[in-house]
Amino acid sequence: WKVPGNLTIGKTEIPIGLGLIALLLFLIAIANLFTKPDATIAGVFFSAVFFAVFTISEKITAKRRSGAHENVEQFRVYSNSELNSNVLDVRPGNILVAVRDPHNLSYLRDVLERADTSKQDVVVMTARLYHREHAFSGSTSYEAKDIFDQYEQELFTAVVSVAEKEGKHVSLLVVPGSNVFDTILLTAQQLQSSRVVTGVSEKLSPDEQGKLTGDAWERLPEPKPRLTLAVSRKDGGVTEYQLGPHEPRLRPEDLALLHQLWLEITSEPQMSGLHHYDLVAIALEKLRDDLSGEDREKILDEMLENAAGNAHPKLKVPRSRIN
Repeated sequence: WKVPGNLTIGKTEIPIGLGLIALLLFLIAIANLFTKPDATIAGVFFSAVFFAVFTISEKITAKRRSGAHENVEQFRVYSNSELNSNVLDVRPGNILVAVRDPHNLSYLRDVLERADTSKQDVVVMTARLYHREHAFSGSTSYEAKDIFDQYEQELFTAVVSVAEKEGKHVSLLVVPGSNVFDTILLTAQQLQSSRVVTGVSEKLSPDEQGKLTGDAWERLPEPKPRLTLAVSRKDGGVTEYQLGPHEPRLRPEDLALLHQLWLEITSEPQMSGLHHYDLVAIALEKLRDDLSGEDREKILDEMLENAAGNAHPKLKVPRSRIN
């Protein structure tokens, strides 16, 4: 809960409401000091003593509990074999944030800073991975203890702490599965999410992570939702991917080349009715035919060179991503 009346300038909140309360209490204290000086001084002294005692007690208790299980939140866990936005009581178009590391939740904080949870719900999920033969299916029934253990308790304790500091509500969810990408995308589909946010993998680059998530999107049952994947990088930036068929993001030089070719071709009277998309369609059909021919390896090498030239200097583009 936050005291109302904050003034937001950029990312900074000025607590006007809290300041007015503090000013009122200060004025009351000053009035007491002049009307009842002895009682006021004694009250300040006792307040300082109690504050010191409570502070020392808090630090001693924190040391005793460090590393122990008592410093985690207690959760009521409900298991349900069906998952949809009605069961979780979230609205369609929500943001699904996938978490795994309780020490790496900076991207969740960024989401909560930007999201207006009165208009758009935020769901925080983690995937509980099992071997494929034990993975979740419609005929599999799990007890709460099977999917919510000490690790999930510590993870969601950290999530709740972040949400409380931002003063935002989040819904918590643990989903069993055998593949983390399939599990996240199936959850997003069933919750009718509009955006999926994850942290960057320790083993994969953002592009590789985006490719595997895109492959999981292709495996979704129909109707497949339109989703945006946001991968939070280690440098604090965010790389976004549109999952499924979507309009490509063309570079300015690509648009300029396309327009130049269109001008050249339509300069002939019989070609004046052509549109830019006609050129793109012909080029794509020719590329499809060439990839089926003997020039396939040459074309793939050119694609790799082009991708490497446009990527971050430290980013290596593996051949397997194209094959």
